[in-house]
Amino acid sequence: MRDAPSIMILSALLFAGCATPPPEPLHAPPPPAADATNRVETVMRPLPTDWWTAFGDPELNRLIGLARTQNRDLQQAAARLEAAKARAKLADAESELQVTGSAEANRQRSSQSTAIQFGKNYLTQFSAGLDFAYEADLWGRIRATRAAAGKEVELSAAERAAAEISLLAQVAKQHLSRLAVQRESAVVERQLVEDADTEKLQASRVQAGYASELDLQRVRIEKATREGELAQLRESDQALANALALLCGEAAGAVSTNGAPGEAVLPGVPTTLSLALLDVRPDVAAKHAKWEASFQRVQAARAEFYPALRLSGEFGYASKSTGNLLDWQSRLWSLVGGLTGPILDGGRLKRNLALMNAQLREDAAGYESAVLTAYREVSDALNTLHALAEQQAAAERARDAAWRALSLSRERYDKGFVTYLEVVDSDRSLLSAQVTLIRLQAGRQNATVDLIRALGLP
Repeated sequence: MRDAPSIMILSALLFAGCATPPPEPLHAPPPPAADATNRVETVMRPLPTDWWTAFGDPELNRLIGLARTQNRDLQQAAARLEAAKARAKLADAESELQVTGSAEANRQRSSQSTAIQFGKNYLTQFSAGLDFAYEADLWGRIRATRAAAGKEVELSAAERAAAEISLLAQVAKQHLSRLAVQRESAVVERQLVEDADTEKLQASRVQAGYASELDLQRVRIEKATREGELAQLRESDQALANALALLCGEAAGAVSTNGAPGEAVLPGVPTTLSLALLDVRPDVAAKHAKWEASFQRVQAARAEFYPALRLSGEFGYASKSTGNLLDWQSRLWSLVGGLTGPILDGGRLKRNLALMNAQLREDAAGYESAVLTAYREVSDALNTLHALAEQQAAAERARDAAWRALSLSRERYDKGFVTYLEVVDSDRSLLSAQVTLIRLQAGRQNATVDLIRALGLP
């Protein structure tokens, strides 16, 4: 029974980790009801991979290309991905056999005053050899560490993809918003041309006694008001241009206007979509990869409770002279194998495991939150598209009615049935209807981009 204490100690070393529970599996949140997400059933991509081409704007295509190659934030994300790959390779190296070569020349003199000397006071020695070291991964600590590093690569790749999707969505929205501002400016400029003609006509009518000066001043009020609106629109246009330049990695003012803006193109989007599209959404994939990395770290922390088997050795040559350094008689070697395991560590391993488990629970909640956020963003984008389509239809009816009302007002004014104030009101209503329609069209374009970003496309 004298070996009983040794057996107990060895058992404590070998089975110390058995008391640590395994990490909890990941549970994805339940999908929303069909009516909560606009009946998302159809499994299909709403737009092609190069979705920006669906807007039919060569300038947008050019800006997207610049952003993908020159945006500094995207370049930082790419650098983080490369760093994650390098760390993963470092983790792989830990599991491999470590071999170190050495060569040494030693010339030494011993003191004659410290001990009785026999022979010469000088010692010369030359040596050359290889040192070996290897840890047997008995409990999976190194495998778990390597797996965690691999998941960090997936995390960085997903984060870069998410950054790119967000960047391209910003570029598209800024450019489409800028086109909407330019369309508004074009409408106001056309109206100012008409106001200038009307001002001349009313001035002639006042001189001829066919109109009052009040009618002339009302025209001038409307004209001055629209000139102020045009100046504000030009300011907004330049601000959007500067924002686009930053997104494209260029200096402010580098993005210029290429011709007059055309009509707003609204890509067709299915009214129903599949939740399966969210499986490839990069930010959701990033949260899942982050949880998987934490899961592997918990496994590695559990494995640290078990003893580690490390092997080391040396093979080489040593001699007093270089002439016989590589002779067979000058060879030397050693081989050492040993188990090392924790006995008393002040609770470090338990606290580290508790820390890793807490991180795992945090990452699980983060993944679930990302999934729920994706559900909401897709639902919001679809709802916005549906609502804006209805508003645009109403705005088109209002614009057509405003055209007719303006025509009738001018006819009634020319016949002397009403004052010029009615013409001003009708003219103002038409301009407002035109601007509202432009903004709603831009809103639908931006909502389409929001849906693309929410789905994580491409």
